Amino acid sequence: MAKPGPKTEAGKAVVRLNAVQHGVLSTTPVIPGLEREEDWEEHRAGVLASLAPQGHMEMALAERVVLQLWRLQRVVRYEREVIAVAQEQVEHDLAQQRRFDGREPTSVEQARDHLGAARERLRILESLAKMPDGASLSGDAATTILAYVADFVGVDLVEDDVPLPDVLQEADWDDFDSWTAGLLREAIDAIAPRAAMEDLLAVAVRKTRTSVSTKEDQLNRLVAELDRMRRQRLLPDGPTLQKLVRYEAHLNRQLYQALHELEALQARRQGEPAPLARVDVQGMPAS
Repeated sequence: MAKPGPKTEAGKAVVRLNAVQHGVLSTTPVIPGLEREEDWEEHRAGVLASLAPQGHMEMALAERVVLQLWRLQRVVRYEREVIAVAQEQVEHDLAQQRRFDGREPTSVEQARDHLGAARERLRILESLAKMPDGASLSGDAATTILAYVADFVGVDLVEDDVPLPDVLQEADWDDFDSWTAGLLREAIDAIAPRAAMEDLLAVAVRKTRTSVSTKEDQLNRLVAELDRMRRQRLLPDGPTLQKLVRYEAHLNRQLYQALHELEALQARRQGEPAPLARVDVQGMPAS
């Protein structure tokens, strides 16, 4: 009578994996989707070749060694993945801590954006003081600077009825393409009396330099805080670390027990003395 079951290698592989769902009945420790069957087979073949078991009992003990070493490798991988996930969460966690503090940026990207905008404003303001009146400016640059100057002195260009140049009173700023350095300086000068400042452009340059310095400090503090948090997460958190240590110690005990039993069997097979009583000593003695 023919033996039932699959005949092809593919079919046999499927049947072998059927037992995964039954836990301890599994014939392979490979976790589907996370570990590779070929890696397990290579690991198993290498360990068995090193141990060179003979007979059923030695093979059974050697297989236990193979399994415990595989599981120990998984512990190392788990530790690495836990630390990697914790590192990936650093920026998110710091952003959560800072989300109620509007004075500080919540991410490196945001801090760099703020610093870049402040540096661009400073560049335009410093250039504006040296430009001839007829020098052209882009609408975006001119309106950004005008709104920025009005904002930091607390003046609303519409509500406070600032006497801007007539051409600006009549134009749609979004579509206005005739900005010049002279026109922008004239508009800034119109704001100055409302702010009780004579040389508002010079004040704006000084304030923007301070803003750039502040934002550089904010970026540096943020980077330093992220670096500190990353260094604090070079190990798993306390509960996870304790779990890892306990599980690794458990696997090591099983590994050394199987190795010692295998060594004793092999010694007896070769006619060497192998005492029945063996003591495995691991770690420091309890105080």
